[in-house]
Amino acid sequence: MDPIGAVGLLVGVVGTAFGVKQYIDMKAMEGKLRLITEQLESSEEHGAAVTESLKTANESLREANEQIIVIRDKMVTIAVARFPLNLDSLVDLLDSAASELEIICDFVGYAMYSNVSGFQRYFESLERALKRGVKLRMLLYGLDAGRQAIGKQLPSSNYLQERNSGSCIDYFQQWHSGRDCPASYNEFRDTLLRDEEKLISKLQGAELRVMDHNLVTFAWIADQTKGCVFSFRNDGKDEAGMTFQSHDRQIVANFREVFDSEWGRAAEPLYKGRW
Repeated sequence: MDPIGAVGLLVGVVGTAFGVKQYIDMKAMEGKLRLITEQLESSEEHGAAVTESLKTANESLREANEQIIVIRDKMVTIAVARFPLNLDSLVDLLDSAASELEIICDFVGYAMYSNVSGFQRYFESLERALKRGVKLRMLLYGLDAGRQAIGKQLPSSNYLQERNSGSCIDYFQQWHSGRDCPASYNEFRDTLLRDEEKLISKLQGAELRVMDHNLVTFAWIADQTKGCVFSFRNDGKDEAGMTFQSHDRQIVANFREVFDSEWGRAAEPLYKGRW
């Protein structure tokens, strides 16, 4: 065989071998690509399954939360902090109201003397409700009933001791800067009532009416039957001032009926000009 033929044969053999190797490598690559593709498809299916499982879990969680809310709305009535430390619970309720609030208690300044530091937050929550368009109706004690209530909570016979108490000192520092507690019980009582009159004038947009008698229980009602806080009147040592928060619609509806009944008999406030 001539040299050119030998080289050609060698080239042909090598070329054939190389071609076979390329073919084998190509097939191997195709196998790898197919495996990768199958793995990707499997991953996508797994990912879709995981995503679907997450959606199902979220839906189940949402349904469970809705059921919890339904159960809460039907059943939950719990005790909260007693008067005068119950203002945080009142603020939470007032801030939750979306359309209306009905309140039946002794004063706009509920607990303003007994809980000086907490009252400002409570009053600001009333103002916030008015600013966001919540209809606010309040049933309060009239002047004579208010005087009687103060006389029961802070009796004149104990005033010498009361005027030296931290409560009295804190109150007059907060509301009447630079002024000492009055020497006279009548002046002390009338000062509290004048402060009540000032608070009434600040609640622009609220509907206020007054009652001529005392109540055993006060109530704060949000959005008709959404929820309420109710508290037993605290006349000194006679009652404990126990307070409860409720989402039981029947309980809330009962307090709303009491409010509507009292509202129909109540009168416009007559504080001014009575001093």
